[in-house]
Amino acid sequence: MTGSDETDSTSEAYLTALSHHGICDVQPVYRQFLRRLKANDAGLYEEAVERYQADVIGGAEVDSDPLLRWVRYGAWLAGQIAPGQLVAVDPQGRARKPDGPPPLGPLLLHLPEGKGERGVPIAVPADPSEAQEATRKLLCG
Repeated sequence: MTGSDETDSTSEAYLTALSHHGICDVQPVYRQFLRRLKANDAGLYEEAVERYQADVIGGAEVDSDPLLRWVRYGAWLAGQIAPGQLVAVDPQGRARKPDGPPPLGPLLLHLPEGKGERGVPIAVPADPSEAQEATRKLLCG
């Protein structure tokens, strides 16, 4: 398989996973995280690029779900920008801290520890419930 074929296959698997789990594309938000890191901390940006190569691209041997690899990476990125915690918000608007891997389907938010800091979406359902959308607007702006 050539590099291009491998990239096409990876992209197709990612798009299939988005559709299967009903999640909006996470990559635009994560690119914003990377731009912030690059502007504020070149060393951490380089670490983020290495982690992307290892965990998202190279992680297929460990976890076959490309969306889960991306979401884990996005949660790590958000934590590098502002320490905090990942929370999952179900369709009824109830929030909980995931015990294991991030669940795919509910709204996932990174809530910074700093007082007054806005949350950031890590994964957003393609069709969020009213409660999920209200929670996202309240906590993330």
